[in-house]
Amino acid sequence: MARKKRREELEVADIPISSMIDIIFLLIIFFVVTAALDKEVEDEVVKLSKAPHGQPVKKKNPRSLTINVRPDGSMNVGGVVMSTKKIEYTLRTVANKWYPGNPKNLPIIIRGDNRVKHGHIQKAMDAVTNTGLYRVKFMAVIEN
Repeated sequence: MARKKRREELEVADIPISSMIDIIFLLIIFFVVTAALDKEVEDEVVKLSKAPHGQPVKKKNPRSLTINVRPDGSMNVGGVVMSTKKIEYTLRTVANKWYPGNPKNLPIIIRGDNRVKHGHIQKAMDAVTNTGLYRVKFMAVIEN
């Protein structure tokens, strides 16, 4: 006796577009937020000095800590105004967290305003020195 084959209807494979749109929006939000994090580190009030003979930084270390010295002499880290003691505490905490084996490897960037007196920059340098850290760079603008 011959068997009758059922004719199976093929189902159309649909791709769920709504979930893919959700993923795309999440990725866009992620990239926008992470791109804005670097801007929080650099204080827009600080106008850097010119250093025409300086060497440009090819690649910035993402684990560097930036100290901004404003024209009035106040210092901030990550947009938060801090005293020198608070900066020292923050430097020690971040160094131990990011570099647990060798906390002295924490790179520090000092961004001083071109109108600020050197004594205020010296306070930022003293805060770094008091923590025992030594990898310090000063940020300036290279213009011809």
